[in-house]
Amino acid sequence: MASEGMTTHNQGRWDRITQTYHGGQDWRNIGNFIEDFSVTTNGLGTPASALEAARRAVDEISHYPPADFEPALTDLASFLWPEEGNIYKPLLLLGNGASELIDLVIRQAKPGKWRPGNTVTQYKEYERSAKAAGFTTTDAGDASASLLCMVNPTNPTGDYMSVEAMKAYIEGTSAPGSTVIVDESMQPWIGPHWRQDSLIHQREWVARISAEKVS
Repeated sequence: MASEGMTTHNQGRWDRITQTYHGGQDWRNIGNFIEDFSVTTNGLGTPASALEAARRAVDEISHYPPADFEPALTDLASFLWPEEGNIYKPLLLLGNGASELIDLVIRQAKPGKWRPGNTVTQYKEYERSAKAAGFTTTDAGDASASLLCMVNPTNPTGDYMSVEAMKAYIEGTSAPGSTVIVDESMQPWIGPHWRQDSLIHQREWVARISAEKVS
């Protein structure tokens, strides 16, 4: 049975507690609608190769996704680590969209307070998920929080921390035993050197700080 917080009567088409407003109907409820093109919208139109790939995919739409995630897993590993994809592929976990993985990681964190990174304005899915899991929101500078969620580069402001600054920030502001999430989904936008300035090439540091301080 749906809880009172999820009824059509008091919530409309969205459950405001556990869902992020998203979709093609939300504009109907907004009196002053402004379109945001800060997302990865291609001003030149959809690439022909993307359209062709979508058409080919329709022919296989009846097939259930492979349990081993292949060939997507190998392709992603090769993209992230062109020279060492086979070595680091076991580190990757694919989910049913980012929202599923965000929820799963946040639910395993130690209960308490959550905080955003050093920029308060960022992608709202982490706040939505943390609140749904029972976390209370605290200031970005509250080092006692048990959960830190950072987006780098920040979506939608574009604020960016270099990898060394990011490491120093995490080590200097995170409580022992806390969980740290760093969303680098916009990292390629910083330029051709994005891999070298990413935490994906900081495996030794990640292993050390995970063992000593945070997960």
